Amino acid sequence: MTDNSIDNQNSENTENLNYKSLEQAFSLGNGQNTALNWLKETKQTVSVFLVSGIKLEGVISGHDQYSMALTDAAGNQQLIYKAKISTITIAGNTDKGSHRNGFRPGGHRPQKTFQNPN
Repeated sequence: MTDNSIDNQNSENTENLNYKSLEQAFSLGNGQNTALNWLKETKQTVSVFLVSGIKLEGVISGHDQYSMALTDAAGNQQLIYKAKISTITIAGNTDKGSHRNGFRPGGHRPQKTFQNPN
């Protein structure tokens, strides 16, 4: 790795901390990578919902193009393939029946859920 690439990586990491929320990191950064970096650097506890319906909770400890490492409260790590992830939200920040505060790892933003007032 050259000094330039290290400098670029360090400045990118510093920029990630300037975002105030997951939504801001996702929409103002370069999408998925910036959002995952922000979650990792701020050590936010997240809920990861798999396409099978399983819910995992922990802190994102790393990620690459195809996978993500999640560390739970007991210190156990799990490697999760991104293709198997449905939604990622900040833990305790979900509305019943809605994942509107999260994002889909494929780069698609979740649809907002509106409830009928009647």
